[in-house]
Amino acid sequence: MIEAEQRMAAGDLGFIEEPALVEFVRTQRWFGGKSREVTHVGVLDAAPMRTGDSPLVDALVEVRYQSGTHDVYQLLIGLRDEAEPGCELGWADGRVAVEALSDPTDARQLGVLLAESAHIDAGEGAIDFFLAPGAPPPREPLAARRLGAEQSNSSIVFDEELFLKAYRRLEPGMNPELELLRFLCERGFENIPELIGWYEYTGRLMAATLGIVQRFVRGGIDGWSLALEMLTSGEGDLFLGHAERLGDLTGGQ
Repeated sequence: MIEAEQRMAAGDLGFIEEPALVEFVRTQRWFGGKSREVTHVGVLDAAPMRTGDSPLVDALVEVRYQSGTHDVYQLLIGLRDEAEPGCELGWADGRVAVEALSDPTDARQLGVLLAESAHIDAGEGAIDFFLAPGAPPPREPLAARRLGAEQSNSSIVFDEELFLKAYRRLEPGMNPELELLRFLCERGFENIPELIGWYEYTGRLMAATLGIVQRFVRGGIDGWSLALEMLTSGEGDLFLGHAERLGDLTGGQ
């Protein structure tokens, strides 16, 4: 195993230089600080999600701003013989580090780890995968495809049955979306896609939800997109009717 693979197997991303991280993060659609001056980008912690010839590392990356504030983002970093334009993070030992969370082939590893309810040690903490009570684990092999046109998250569909939403910008504590899904599913609410599981980081630096997995609804329409379509097409009354119905469905829980 070459040195870069060995370092990534240990969760060491020190060979990725800060200018490459700054350039990559600033150009991503999910980056929320485009109007602010970035003063530093660095890896806070990292956990090896897969070792061997095709290592994967889940990294928590801190972005600091001139104003003194900061954000933390999730990156899944892999190693390739070559990189597509815009994905390159740095070269080591003749191979290139790339951001791999948007690659369905690599993102499927998250489904594998969920099926195993895996625990993975990081440098300062750990990443744990949890199956929701009563939820069946993902099956292998997982066929995966990416869902595009997203702004703040990355989403992958597995086997046209499961939907992974990986959060890019991380907030301390349990993500409100996961909290709501757990509350409703634990009470047998059947009007939302079933929660299958989630994964989270816990450590000295912070605790945060990294992503959730739900049952995939074929032909489903994003609620926000539907609301915008109705409001811009003059169907405001229809939108209010849907909103009222949604309130009736959730109000009894």
